Parts: sequence; structure tokens; C-alpha cells
Amino acid sequence: MASTQEKLHIQTPLIESYPLSKILNCPVYLKMENLQPSASFKIRGVGNMCQKAVKNGCTHIIGSSGGNAGIAMAYATHKLGVKCTIAVPCTTAQHLKDGIVEFGSNLVEKGEIWNEAEAAAKEIEKETGGLYLPPFDHPDVWEGNSSIVDEIQSQIPEKPGAVIVAVGGAGLLLGLLQGLHRYGWSDVPVITAETEGTKSFAETYRAGELVTLPAITGIAKCLGALTVASECVKWLKMHTFHPVLLKDEEAINACVQFADDHRTLVQPACGAGLAVAYSGKLKELQQKGLISSDKPIVIIVCGGYSVTYQLLQKWKCDFNL
Repeated sequence: MASTQEKLHIQTPLIESYPLSKILNCPVYLKMENLQPSASFKIRGVGNMCQKAVKNGCTHIIGSSGGNAGIAMAYATHKLGVKCTIAVPCTTAQHLKDGIVEFGSNLVEKGEIWNEAEAAAKEIEKETGGLYLPPFDHPDVWEGNSSIVDEIQSQIPEKPGAVIVAVGGAGLLLGLLQGLHRYGWSDVPVITAETEGTKSFAETYRAGELVTLPAITGIAKCLGALTVASECVKWLKMHTFHPVLLKDEEAINACVQFADDHRTLVQPACGAGLAVAYSGKLKELQQKGLISSDKPIVIIVCGGYSVTYQLLQKWKCDFNL
């Protein structure tokens, strides 16, 4: 059993991608969060939040997730030795549900999208007296996720020219921003990646205020939050962003190319971030002078439990890739 002081995440490698560096004609580094014990970056923030809750006396943690946050919470509570109940949408893949149960958590299926599962989790909190912990909209999540920058700044040979990150509810984005500003990297632009059917941050950026999408569509379900964390609005005036939208097929194609280039499987949500580089959209930003062409680029390979070899083959067939 882990203590409330012991880190539940590991330091992941930052590796140079020679294939992507060749494509972009500048150094491209990959922060390999897919190597975390829970297969994604989520264990950083969710683990930190769970540890603080247990330290404060919580014995039953309740969560909601369409995938990776649920796996991270199940892993964290297993390590911490406390009861856990996780609500997931009915559309959640079977291998994800199995993973949550294998870590000893109670599983509840409710609704078609994450927001409906969240509502169910909050009802369980009222009924049981447990503590509901959100998957991304919480300061402890952002604090935990900011540890990724602690590692990057010690691993990279020079300050990056930009960081690319896929955005769902924005828990990882908010952690990155905290970390960048902590190390005096407030001038490093952040390129946010979303699919066209999950563009809640891009719409919020465009409007300058919080925007709620009418629905989530497309394949990158783990980017499927109707609304990003409200904390994002504050950062719109404090940092430089370049939101990029990808088609579903671009995200899948990036997953396929990444598997070929680095012998590594990632899910479509992670593929959206990689697609910024593979699709040529990063090159466009460089040609417009918005991103430096000679400084290193860091891509957060956020990982994901929601991928198997069979699923990747199916997606290739679905999009005729």
C-alpha cells in the first residue's frame, strides 16, 4: 500500500523523435506519458487529488470518467487502500471497464456521455456519504499535472519554442500552464489540439468566455467534455495559445504513423496532439512566424488506456487509411 506522501506517478522519458524532427526541420521531443502505470498522464493529477483526500480522512472516493481518469483513479485508490466507486458512460469500451474493476473499484454505468456519468457520480456521493472527486476541474489535479513541467525543464537541453497538448476538460492544459509559469517559461506558446467534434477549448478561446458545446461527436471520446474547466478563461489573457482543430481521420492517421515511427500505440485523443505535427498544421504555424522554426518543440504524448492493436486496425479500416 502506498503512503499519502509517496508519488503514484513515475518520471517519464523525454525522447527526441527523429522522424518528426526530420519532417519539421527542428528538434521535436516527446514526453512519453503513455508509460505511466495507468497508461496516461492522468495519474499525476488524479493521484495527487486522491492522496490529499485520503490524507484528510476520506475512506470512499467517487469518480466519473469515460476512460483514462477512471483508470487512474482506480489505480490510485488501489495503491492507497481505500474504497472507490466510478461512474462511466454506457458507451465506455469493455476493456476500460474491465481495467477499472480489476483494480478493485465499483463500476456504475450511466448515460451516453461523460457529463451524464458525472451527474450519476454526484448522486452516489449524496447517497453514500463518500467524496466525489472530479477528473479535471480541480486545483489538486492541476497541481499534480504541473509536475510534468518539473521533469521537462530538467530533461530538455533548452527552453522549447512551443508545447503541443491535446485538450479535453483542460486538466492537463491547466497543469502545464502552472508549470510553465513556475519556471519562467510564460513566453512559450501552447498549441492546443482538439478534434472538430470536441472543440470546447477552441470555442472558449474564440469567444473569450466559457462555451458549452451542444454535443460531443467523433472518435476522440476522451476529449469529450462539453465545457472545459472555467479556470481556462483566466489564462486566455495570461498566455499565448494557438488552438488547432483536427479531423477524426487526421487523429487516427497520426496514431498509425506514430505506431510505425515509434512502435507505440496511443488512442485518438492523443493522436490529435501528434496530428498537429504529422498533418502539417505545425509547419503552417511556423511559416506564419507564430512558432519559432529553430527552437525545440515538445509534444505531450498523453497516452491512453483506450487503445488496442485490434482497435487501431479497425480505425484504419473505418477511415480507409
